[in-house]
Amino acid sequence: MNDVEVSVIVVVRNEEDYIINCIKSIEQQFNEKDKWELIIVDGISEDKTKELALEYLKNKKYSWKIVNNPKKILASGWNIGIKEAKGKYVIRPDAHGTLHNNYIKYGLEILKEKTDVVAVGGVLETKSRGFWGNIIKEALSSKVGVGNSSFRTAKKSGYYDTAVYAIYKKEIFDKVGYFNENLIRHQDNDMHKRIKDIGGKFYLDIRMRADYYCRDTISKLLKQMFNIGKYLPDVFNIGGVSLRHLAPFSFYVFIFFLLILGMYNQIFLYVGLSVFLIYLLIIGMDSFYRSIKKKNIFLLLNIFIIPLMHLSYAIGTLVGLLRKIKG
Repeated sequence: MNDVEVSVIVVVRNEEDYIINCIKSIEQQFNEKDKWELIIVDGISEDKTKELALEYLKNKKYSWKIVNNPKKILASGWNIGIKEAKGKYVIRPDAHGTLHNNYIKYGLEILKEKTDVVAVGGVLETKSRGFWGNIIKEALSSKVGVGNSSFRTAKKSGYYDTAVYAIYKKEIFDKVGYFNENLIRHQDNDMHKRIKDIGGKFYLDIRMRADYYCRDTISKLLKQMFNIGKYLPDVFNIGGVSLRHLAPFSFYVFIFFLLILGMYNQIFLYVGLSVFLIYLLIIGMDSFYRSIKKKNIFLLLNIFIIPLMHLSYAIGTLVGLLRKIKG
């Protein structure tokens, strides 16, 4: 008889600095009587992630296992974890994150109370390490930086079009299939589109809080943004993209064409420069406000970092489009 209610799946690769804190935050969600299991899916880590996890878990009394993910990508890792899972519910927190107390408890309450909800997630609180990490954290916590991202900016609980660190009813994967392993990124967009297509709903509960540790150098941040943009075109044909996802690319393409047209008529040049200056002014005002609020003058550096972040995302999207066109 299956006595597991919740399966916690953590897909990892080279997360030696974060994996133990992630596991500890998961353990705190349960007591000795709870019926749960932990499944770590390791993407052939090249650091000590797997060794550290094994050493930490070896004497634990709850059910746990570590399995390999030869393809190394998130989609295949999640699929392996879901297929291994014995629970009625599955949750897949990020190894870069930690769950606040009662995260899973609140999520299960919603899933049992609201029968139309297939997955329930919470709100991410961006955390950081080091000088640059603290600055990047503010960029990723700002609507100017990341747009109206519900799981970062939501102020009230309710139905939304997605859920992060979601607790799913496992049965949904029997209905819509597993994560698309042809997608390097944006697997969630595709999966959540399929769930919505059959009438499944997502709920965000602001009582459910989780920390996410952002990149701690500018180069890592820009690489992350470039890769997110690069693989965005892969989900164009499935309708898993919102206007928010296209905003950086659309903005910079608009500015580029205005500057090109400005070579023939100066009015376009003035319009393009004016729009870009207004864009920088808005970012500057937001950065100034945050520097005052946080009493950290170095947050003014986001006047430069946020545009670079958007530009890197836009260039990545362009590269992804060219890759798709080329075939």
